[in-house]
Amino acid sequence: MSSNILPDEKVINKIAEKLSDYKYPPAEGMNSEHVSKWIKQFAVEDRRFILDETLYLLNAGYLSESQYQRKIKAIARSEKNAKLFRYAGFLDIQKKGSSQKELLKSLYETVGIKFNIVTESSTQDEVNKFDTFVYIDDVSFSGEKAIKSISNFVIKFNLRDIKVNVYFFSSHTLSDYNIKRRLEYIFKDRNIFVHVKNGGMREVENRKSRSAQSGVFWPRKYSVDTPEKFEECELYKGVFRDGYASSDSFRNEASRDRFESILTKVGFNILLHRKTPSEVLKPLGFSTFDGLGFGGTTFTYRNCPNNVPLAFWWGDYEPTGAPALDCWYPLMKRNGYNEWYEL
Repeated sequence: MSSNILPDEKVINKIAEKLSDYKYPPAEGMNSEHVSKWIKQFAVEDRRFILDETLYLLNAGYLSESQYQRKIKAIARSEKNAKLFRYAGFLDIQKKGSSQKELLKSLYETVGIKFNIVTESSTQDEVNKFDTFVYIDDVSFSGEKAIKSISNFVIKFNLRDIKVNVYFFSSHTLSDYNIKRRLEYIFKDRNIFVHVKNGGMREVENRKSRSAQSGVFWPRKYSVDTPEKFEECELYKGVFRDGYASSDSFRNEASRDRFESILTKVGFNILLHRKTPSEVLKPLGFSTFDGLGFGGTTFTYRNCPNNVPLAFWWGDYEPTGAPALDCWYPLMKRNGYNEWYEL
């Protein structure tokens, strides 16, 4: 054995260590026994491969608590942001999830000055004080949450002639583009300018025109074996990846193809336990578009996004009595506002 090849147990330990700050671990903690229980669900011949690729992916795409803390301090101490903290309205307007509220709280405790937080409960006069707003969140996948939240806010307070700075710790190229394009189009008669900025923790390529360079799980056609039950289901018929170019999510072309194939197969096997197909729940993660799912490769210590493949997050650490959930043991159980009815 080559000196640079780790035994299985050491890779398992490294994965457990990487996830040690995850907010929703099993009762016994994020330890090697937990990771071993997860990996043993895969075919024997795939287990070592999945371990290696998962560790590689987490090293690239897992955003830890310490990374969040460093980013918040950097935002708070940047002289470029001083004017925003004094004169802009920071939006706390998400109806689902707690990421925005928690980030604003951490930022408020770090900045050292009292900055302005605007909510849906603010008065019209309070909102009208500002011509610049800041919408901050940790990760954007599709951008839909930001688009809906900001749209509802603008409509509720009948705003015009404003600038909205949208800032994410990590995001995807298509979501950044869509947020600006769609919001400025929706409010084209209101003179609303939208600026979207990626904070530099991670920016993942996922535009259709650059599928070969994409950093999300996006299989080629030959990597997918659709179960007979789903062969005629339009929900899973989307666009396949065309070609390959390197990205930080995958080790090489062969590894990417195999990783995508295995995770798609596992995802389909999970979905076979549901009573009816879901329009948004796909093998490679939550997505409102037809296809195999979003295929997210970004994870956070706060919660595992539902946009990543089901193999990482589906199920519960303890039996629930629901066959559709008990069919899989998760590496990172989600604590989500999603409820999967008619499992």
